[in-house]
Amino acid sequence: MNAVSITTRFYSAEVARHAHGFHQFVFPYCGDLEMEVGRSVGRVKNGVGSFIAAGSAHSFFAKGQNAFIVLDMPVGGSGYPAEISLPVFFEVGPDIQGLLDYATAGREMKGLSVHQHWAWSTLLLDRLVQRGGSLDRTGSQIERALSFMRDRLADAITVADIADAAGMSATCLHAAFRDRLSTTPHAHLISLRLDAVARMLTITNLPIAEVAVRAGYSDQSAMTRALRRVRGQTPAEIRQSVKLVSQEKPKLP
Repeated sequence: MNAVSITTRFYSAEVARHAHGFHQFVFPYCGDLEMEVGRSVGRVKNGVGSFIAAGSAHSFFAKGQNAFIVLDMPVGGSGYPAEISLPVFFEVGPDIQGLLDYATAGREMKGLSVHQHWAWSTLLLDRLVQRGGSLDRTGSQIERALSFMRDRLADAITVADIADAAGMSATCLHAAFRDRLSTTPHAHLISLRLDAVARMLTITNLPIAEVAVRAGYSDQSAMTRALRRVRGQTPAEIRQSVKLVSQEKPKLP
């Protein structure tokens, strides 16, 4: 290929592992695309794109309704960077998302003129290349995982759910938490839930059973067991300690 190609593509089922002689960028538009590029495994979805360097073996899988913006770029093509330093999976920030929104606003990619294709792809590559050295894919994924935990604290979420929200496999998520936070996703979720339990017990008069449900526990007994095992306290002891503090009389000078 001699020029950049920009298309909107739809995938079904699994595409076998293969490689091609041009660079490829895959951006989210609708749905999720599970990808394995070399030894990297992740997912193209809202907020996450993928860069497949020329010659990199890759496969992908999608199910349900989906659509992705795909940019194929010749290696060393005229007017484009000879080398691209990007992680396989990268964050799609507001600047890149704005370009994607422009390209898909009320039209298919094929509706763009040759000049628009060139200008759009040049701007997009410029943003990607400028940010390539500072992108922290793992950090962004961990932040998405933490945000998902905080937002879904009361739900019966699993590590697999957290990994899905972060755009990585459960194994990679576990390794990332160990490396960056010195803990595991499961342990961190427990810690967040117990922090929420402590807050509700100390600043509200909610029944303990309701506190348990709001913190994501199946019942009061499950919450009490977790609290005793991790914090060495019971809900009643936490609530009683607050009462004792509030009942203390100030000492006279």
